[in-house]
Amino acid sequence: MRFAFLTECDTRPGVTHSHRYFDVVDEVLLAERVGFDVFGASEQHFALGGASVSAPETLYPYLMALTTRIRFLHAVTLLPRNFNHPLRVAERLATEDVLSNGRVELGTGRGNTPLALRAFEVSPEENKSQWDEGIELIRAAFLNDPFMFEGVHYKVPPRSLVPKPVQRPHPPLSVAATSPATHEQAGKKGIGVINSASFMGFDFSRKALGIYDDAFTAASHDFPVYRSKAMSAQMHCAETSKRARNEAKSLLEYAKLAVGGYERLAQLSADYAYMGAVKDVDFDDVDYMFNDSASFIVGDPNECIRQVRLYRELGVDTLILRIDSLPHEQLMRSIELFGKYVIPHFKNPEAVVRPAGDVLEEIRAMRPTHEERLRCLAEEKAQLTRIVR
Repeated sequence: MRFAFLTECDTRPGVTHSHRYFDVVDEVLLAERVGFDVFGASEQHFALGGASVSAPETLYPYLMALTTRIRFLHAVTLLPRNFNHPLRVAERLATEDVLSNGRVELGTGRGNTPLALRAFEVSPEENKSQWDEGIELIRAAFLNDPFMFEGVHYKVPPRSLVPKPVQRPHPPLSVAATSPATHEQAGKKGIGVINSASFMGFDFSRKALGIYDDAFTAASHDFPVYRSKAMSAQMHCAETSKRARNEAKSLLEYAKLAVGGYERLAQLSADYAYMGAVKDVDFDDVDYMFNDSASFIVGDPNECIRQVRLYRELGVDTLILRIDSLPHEQLMRSIELFGKYVIPHFKNPEAVVRPAGDVLEEIRAMRPTHEERLRCLAEEKAQLTRIVR
């Protein structure tokens, strides 16, 4: 399992965006040092009182120059053409891939906030099909040299992409998915899926990821594919679970804000109708949200280990942890505790130092077996000596 640190540079009242961005730089450097595999940010626009990363493609190169190992996931880039033309996305991604020496990945989406969709004049009725064609155009530009494309939204004459990416056949491609239909579409396309439970629980995600697996296996892919099941959750780790839960209560308020537009979107287009189900989630039920919504990992290191195992049981290979919306000092402590005491249990469990008493108890339990084997060896040696004589 890979562990990704996701931020949206949520900037608290009284703090400047400038200070928040440089706090994030410190958080990314710490995340790389303590063992996180991936860093990601989502493309957000006009998110008043929340996310402030509107141009990840300009943030990433700065961080790439300061790091050596951690990978960079766009989680996500919006593909409707009024946000980003797919060919510009391909060019930018290839440039980042060169500058990072092959450490970039592309997660995609169509947008899920009315504020952004309306400001960029993106049609809720067309953005799904624009995303669909956009993925195909990006893949064509990466796989074929020269390439061309004919679709409903994009018609590109023969061209050659410049520059070329470092990773072959191209950087990994995936899509953020909340609906079962998008999970199925990702499987058919042969790209990775980034699952979000939208606070609707583990059974919801289990079924959606099963749909992805079935669609991926059933489809015939005549091009290079990228099979990956990622899942996102908000994370906060502290020295005690009581402290972690107390500090993380403000994350519940962010959750309400994040899905505030879902019911409105559900009324704008049939493609968003499934989002109306969020109205049945009780965001004030703290126990449900932290334990059963499949959207949070909150607690001390041992509790975080227990909760991560629930995601691993779903077959998740990349766990995307949103570590944000709290004071910088708390975020730094959370990153360090999770990196030092949680990640090793899944990356290299044999190297985790155990309490001396536990090891000594196992040693004592093994002694009778060891002594019995020594007795058998002595008898075999004595028998062999008698035969020789």
